[in-house]
Amino acid sequence: MKRSISWIQEATGGQAVFVEDKDRMISSVSTDTRSLQQGALFVPLVGERFNGHQFLSQAMEAGAVVALWSELEPIPKGCSIPLVVVPDTLTALQQMAKKYREELAIPIVGITGSNGKTTTKDLVAAVLGQAFRVHKTAGNLNNHIGVPLTLLSIPEETEIAIVEMGMNHVGEISLLSQLATPKVAIVTNIGESHIAHLGSREGIAEAKLEILDGLQQDGTLIYDGDEPLLTEKVRQIPQTQVRVGWGEMNDEMPVDVEVLGTEGFTFQSRKTRHRYRLPLLGRHNMVNACFAIAVGRFFQMSEEQIAQGLLHVSLTGMRLEMLTAKNGAPIINDCYNASPTSMKAAIRLLQEIEPMKEKWALLGDIRELGEEWEESYHRELGAYVIEKGIHKLFTVGDRGKWIAEGAQEVGNDPSCEIIHFSSVEEASKYIDKIGHPQALILVKASRAMKLDQAIRSLVEGA
Repeated sequence: MKRSISWIQEATGGQAVFVEDKDRMISSVSTDTRSLQQGALFVPLVGERFNGHQFLSQAMEAGAVVALWSELEPIPKGCSIPLVVVPDTLTALQQMAKKYREELAIPIVGITGSNGKTTTKDLVAAVLGQAFRVHKTAGNLNNHIGVPLTLLSIPEETEIAIVEMGMNHVGEISLLSQLATPKVAIVTNIGESHIAHLGSREGIAEAKLEILDGLQQDGTLIYDGDEPLLTEKVRQIPQTQVRVGWGEMNDEMPVDVEVLGTEGFTFQSRKTRHRYRLPLLGRHNMVNACFAIAVGRFFQMSEEQIAQGLLHVSLTGMRLEMLTAKNGAPIINDCYNASPTSMKAAIRLLQEIEPMKEKWALLGDIRELGEEWEESYHRELGAYVIEKGIHKLFTVGDRGKWIAEGAQEVGNDPSCEIIHFSSVEEASKYIDKIGHPQALILVKASRAMKLDQAIRSLVEGA
């Protein structure tokens, strides 16, 4: 982007100080001095435990040429770069994102859902990238700060952008969708993530469907047609609908599936009978691929172009990533995050692939389920581990202990060894000691459990 101080003022209604040239241009926007680039606008945000205004000098040293500034903060004396003073820097960031997005005038694909947002984003980007210049959300910058930064980072030559939208509370997706105004909206599924804040799966469905608040009137909603909560709530919307899933009532579904072990799947589109190769683990990813297929068709791509995109997809890290431990054991690294739904999907995957190997699972806490739900969900997962015939279950964390106890309650089968560890380090040392090439190990928990440290220890010996 190339925008002037005058443009920043117009977008935010702010007042500029220390300005010699209102035509001075910014080339990027940053809230973090550690990654700020030369020529950037620095946006100092304020939170409960931090105040970005304290880092103005670091921002200038890193190359910031302009900064936003809250009117509640004292104006620093002798500042060497222009400041645009605004009532609230976060609101100003969002205002700039909205204005910049309107000026780009390109179609945006907005993606939300309880699980699979990032993988679906990567699949959609891989497909559209076969025919268009695309830009997608980096990592998981998908909240009220990340989405504005994503919009402001879209290169002006971009033809289609893919924007991931996450949330914790009611109203967040509505705001993000109205900033992005997507042409296509995807709701991947309704799970249990954030049920502590939203109270029920019905509440989660309503929050995810806030993406409709910004969906263009002539746009298309692509959603999980297997989820009755979604099907019922979108019945009366004016936009075109495409239902994706496993049920016969869907507009698109994977059929004639061939499992390729750790190499993924091939499947046919029920709609066109074209066969696709998907180099990803997990049956649920075939549905995510169908979301991407539907998006490709919306933008008039050929089946062969879509197939090439799926074949060459590259996923954001720690999502069903195949690694090898230094003791030779293959590892499924899925420790970026977790919910009960995604945990069950990963356990089911562990059971289904590599039938000649022992199946081991290192599982930990799932966060943000709330006191009312969390114990029952974790114990249910333990029972599911036994149901799927997993040979060894290792758990860590206070909530992870419930998984072990849930398995023990139903698991009279001596073929399943169940051990709870007091720390990630203790668990990784034990698995490193007993692991071998014929043991396939799943590692999964919420990000806060830091099971990536166990992965690093097992793979690198760190």
